[in-house]
Order: sequence, then C-alpha cells, then structure tokens
Amino acid sequence: MTLRNIPVDLSQLTYIMVTSAPEVRTDLNTGEIRTDRITKLPLFLVGVLVKVEGERKAYVLDVQVPGEPQGIIEGSFVEVEKMQAVPWDRDGRSGVTYRVASIRPVKPSATMEAPAPAGLPDSTPTPTDSGTGAATGRGSRGGGSS
Repeated sequence: MTLRNIPVDLSQLTYIMVTSAPEVRTDLNTGEIRTDRITKLPLFLVGVLVKVEGERKAYVLDVQVPGEPQGIIEGSFVEVEKMQAVPWDRDGRSGVTYRVASIRPVKPSATMEAPAPAGLPDSTPTPTDSGTGAATGRGSRGGGSS
C-alpha cells in the first residue's frame, strides 16, 4: 500500500506568509477549472512562504485550497489547516503538490515581526515628512525645489 497523502507537521513552521494572491487552478490542456474531488469546490492556488523552526532558509510553496480563500492578500500572514504533501509522477516528470483544507488571514505575533537591524535608520515617517518620499532631516533646508 502506498501513502498518497503525507500529513505535514504544521507545529514545525514558525510562520506562513502569502507571496502570491489566490488564483483559480485550471487544467493546462483544456483550460477547465479544476475542482476538489471531495467537496466539488473549485481549486485555488496560493503562493506561500514558510519558515521552518530552527532553519535559516525559508521556502516558497504553491498550495491548493478548495473554494476561494477570503481576505488573503500578498504579504499577509496566514494559517492553514490540514496541510498534506502529495507526491506525483506523470509522463516522466515528478514532484510534490501541497494541499490544505483551508487558509485564513491572521494577525502577526510579535515573534513574526522582525525588528530593524541595529545601526540602520528608522524609516518611520515623521510629522515633518511632506510625503515626497525624500528623507526628512537631511539635505537642503529651504524645503523648496532645487
């Protein structure tokens, strides 16, 4: 017996962030929208960046989710339910597809938000920032154009 769906231990991931907004998954040959075999909902692909606890590297994965995810935008932190790795082999090619039962936005915790590296200036706008994109407190004093 072959294990077709391998459960992923989500407790080993320190965070999951969206890198590509949801898009409907289509058959490459026919253009038909692909559907989940169980729920019959259309499948959506969401690109996510995952960070494994204790590792320096992060990984970008495309995950399939049944039904259109709501409130998922690029750069947002999310949580997923029941992630599975599904190995495949077709026409001499092989790989792993990742599936999740659901994906939803979450507010990042303090451990998810990295502080600015020491020695770099804070890029937080100040009340004197004119919105021009120029750094404040530096350059010409007159405030006029040169």
